[in-house]
Amino acid sequence: MLKESILALFLLILPAGLAAQDIEKDAQKPARDEALQQQTEGLADETAKRAAPGADVTWGEVMARPDDLRLNYRYAREQVRRGDLKGAAATLERILMVDPNQNEVRLFYAVVFYRLDNLAEARRELDILRTLPLPGALREEANRYVLAVSRRAKRTRILGSLSTGFEYDTNRNAAPSSGRALFGDTDYILTGNSRRRADTSVLFMGNAGVRHELDTQARHEIFGNLNYYQVEQTLAKDLNLKAYSAQAGGVYKAGFLQVTPEILFDHVELAQSTFLRNRGADIRLDVPYHRKANFYCEVRDVMQDYVATAGVPKAPERTGVQVDITGGSEHFLGPVMKLGTLLGYTRKDARQDYWAFSRWVAGVNHTWLLGRGAFGLSSFTFNYDIYNAPDQTLSSIMRRDKTLRVSGTLGAPLSFIHPRLDDLILTVTYEYYQALSNVKNYAYTNNKIAGLLAYRWEVGL
Repeated sequence: MLKESILALFLLILPAGLAAQDIEKDAQKPARDEALQQQTEGLADETAKRAAPGADVTWGEVMARPDDLRLNYRYAREQVRRGDLKGAAATLERILMVDPNQNEVRLFYAVVFYRLDNLAEARRELDILRTLPLPGALREEANRYVLAVSRRAKRTRILGSLSTGFEYDTNRNAAPSSGRALFGDTDYILTGNSRRRADTSVLFMGNAGVRHELDTQARHEIFGNLNYYQVEQTLAKDLNLKAYSAQAGGVYKAGFLQVTPEILFDHVELAQSTFLRNRGADIRLDVPYHRKANFYCEVRDVMQDYVATAGVPKAPERTGVQVDITGGSEHFLGPVMKLGTLLGYTRKDARQDYWAFSRWVAGVNHTWLLGRGAFGLSSFTFNYDIYNAPDQTLSSIMRRDKTLRVSGTLGAPLSFIHPRLDDLILTVTYEYYQALSNVKNYAYTNNKIAGLLAYRWEVGL
């Protein structure tokens, strides 16, 4: 019974994990995609800083020295940082009218057009740059933007990834930290495989998706994704996981509001046996604020259908609807950093009340672009769970759990080995997890170290 309870605790949070990451999303996809996106947008400011270092300037200083191109460039940089992209474009245009040979300014000009979604003007400026003899670093940046403009101009994008790696857990079976557990309110000492077990595992992930931009002025989108996730344990074979996930939906853009509805399905296998099927829908609303912040709200409603297995014969007791309501924000702290906040509420229903709970969630996360494609991710999440009823088999105590998860990831493309390895991304992650519970069976800690090598590809049609 203890083994089943530990498995139940671990697998009860699995659907939330799948929902949060869509199998691969948290592990690798957003890190790389976000790094590429923010690099694209942040390169403008980095380029300006190299060419025009120094303190920020005001409009009054520019009016006092209108022919000082360096001062004008610094002012354009400041306009970009404030989110005044149209003003920056006008400033850069004045500079190029005076001296059209300012190649780094022209690149900055093209980047501003790119961020304004004026792809025709961005392409025109980049085409001019490609005809000129540029220094190696400047040409490399220009080529990156040529590729970015080309990708954005494609209405249909097919993208995917393949990843493999390893994980090491100090407490893979979630054994209670006290080394003791309750059964019928009787305290006893853990023995054998019920005690804490460290383990290693091999991780495999795959993703394929398509996004199509509709022929509308607002550039609405439709999309579909297929994901595969597999973990093979070295020792704890009863915790081998395999999951298939599919999502389809669209992105509706209405002025300042962006609405993303989707339907989803997950199929999870535990130890080579079907254990869980998720069917549901999700809708997210995003409200950007002056390109410096984004506020969002998300609601996910999923029917979780648990199936009995040899290891967890009472799994169907957990079958029921889970609703997650999440709100948060994303704040861009300059061109290379982003801070996110999260508040949420979850309601989980189940056939047996002792598996039904309410959960309050709070968290923060931070993204830092370190240059040359490298990035750092960190996050802190706190959950407070209130269960509906006690599991009398274990204890008459009404269960209350507090869980803390802290993680950090460093990642970089392997282009530092060879330029052609730019699409191979190596990440290393450390995670600390602690569960505090008034039922000692569920109070445990775990340290995880993981390494992942991912290959990503994308084509436009």
